[in-house]
Amino acid sequence: MSLKSLLPEGTYGELTAKAKAQARGHAEDQSSKATTVIDGVLYVRCPNCGRQVRYSKDNPYRPFCSERCRLLDLGAWANEERTIPGEKALCDEDAEQLNDPLLPRR
Repeated sequence: MSLKSLLPEGTYGELTAKAKAQARGHAEDQSSKATTVIDGVLYVRCPNCGRQVRYSKDNPYRPFCSERCRLLDLGAWANEERTIPGEKALCDEDAEQLNDPLLPRR
C-alpha cells in the first residue's frame, strides 16, 4: 500500500506539485542570499550565526564558521529543536507483538 492510495483522488498530484514548487522557490531564495563568489572563491553564510565563511577544504567546519557553531547546530538537532517537516512516523506495528504473552521467551 502506498501513500498515494491513502489520499483522496487528485490530492497526491496537487501535493507533489506544491512541494516541488516550494522546493524550487526555497532553493532559489537560499542560493541568492546565502552564497557569494568573490575572485573565484565561494563564500556561504554560517547556518548558525550568519557570518560569511569561505567554503573550502581549508575550513574543517564548513559550512559553519567555527566548531562552536557546528556543535550548537548539532545540539539543536539532538534536542529536536530542528526537525525535517513531515508527518509523524507511525507506531511500529511489531512492537505490540513483543508484549504478547503467547510468544515464546528467550
